Amino acid sequence: MDLEVIHTVFTFGKFAALTPSSTNNHNPHCLQKLYEICVYLLYVVCFSASIYAHYPVYQMLTFVECMSASLYDLNQFCYVFYILIVLMRLRRRRWFRLIKSLAGVQSAKVNIPLKLVFVASQLFYYCLTIFGVYAHIEHSGLAAAASDMGEFYQFYAIFFYQVFTSVLLILLLSRYKRLSETLSQVIRARSQLYSKQVVEILKMTKKSIFTLKEGVKIFNDTFGWSFLFTIISCVSRTLIYIDIIIKHSEILLGQNMSVFYHDFCRILISWVGILSTIFLCDSVMKKCDEILWQAYRLESELTSYENKEIQVFINVVLHNRPEFRAARFFSINRSTLFTVLNSLTTFLLVIIQFK
Repeated sequence: MDLEVIHTVFTFGKFAALTPSSTNNHNPHCLQKLYEICVYLLYVVCFSASIYAHYPVYQMLTFVECMSASLYDLNQFCYVFYILIVLMRLRRRRWFRLIKSLAGVQSAKVNIPLKLVFVASQLFYYCLTIFGVYAHIEHSGLAAAASDMGEFYQFYAIFFYQVFTSVLLILLLSRYKRLSETLSQVIRARSQLYSKQVVEILKMTKKSIFTLKEGVKIFNDTFGWSFLFTIISCVSRTLIYIDIIIKHSEILLGQNMSVFYHDFCRILISWVGILSTIFLCDSVMKKCDEILWQAYRLESELTSYENKEIQVFINVVLHNRPEFRAARFFSINRSTLFTVLNSLTTFLLVIIQFK
């Protein structure tokens, strides 16, 4: 069953307190709650130490540059707060409601080995983190690198949720694909099916549409904020590094290049994660359009008895189309990419003009 990948995700995520310990862990015991609280308190300490260590650097920045860096740090802190406090404590039930919605609909065959991809991505990121720790120790010393441990946790949380979001979108896409395949099979075998069989298939498919719509709603409520925080984090960090390259090249010349390559890889990974989320959301919506097109095609081949049910089915699809939103601020589709790039360009021009 393709939902086994969620067990794998939870196995990795529980150690960093990013997910429940298992798909059955509805009510965590006291030790689990204490562990999650300790992780958050440790993060707050590391975050405070990092801000204190970087304070002399902030004093050297212009007002606009300082605001950009402050926005980035504030966003990172709010992101971790959202994960460890809001998702893990206040909205914990939504994890299991989403899993229930996915389990309620059969999926089409997924050609991508999701478990293998997820595990490989985690191992790759662990290697990148080890390289980053080594680069920071070599450049700044052990004490300074220790103060940046909170940043490494932030980076991992962002990466983990980007991969997990992509996995969930692939699972949703496979279920919409299965519904599309079901209607396609009905169209091909129409002459061999009784009217009652066609009506039953349409009723089951209609029920699956409702279930997936609920799953998309829970996905938006749970991971919409995560996507918004990721965009702000990625754009802010990109602006900071472009600004450094353009106006403060002396910093790069005096910086260990290993640190620069490490940070560049993290920014690149964040952009890949954003692109992956956008295109997967768009693919799910396209698959729903395909289901609607097949329903219209099937309508022309049905008898009067079946026609009433297909009309109801079409109305259900029209009013329960999946729509992905980032914390209800904007829809996630292909146009989102150009909106983000446009905002990045605008802010970059503003930052470059102020010295």
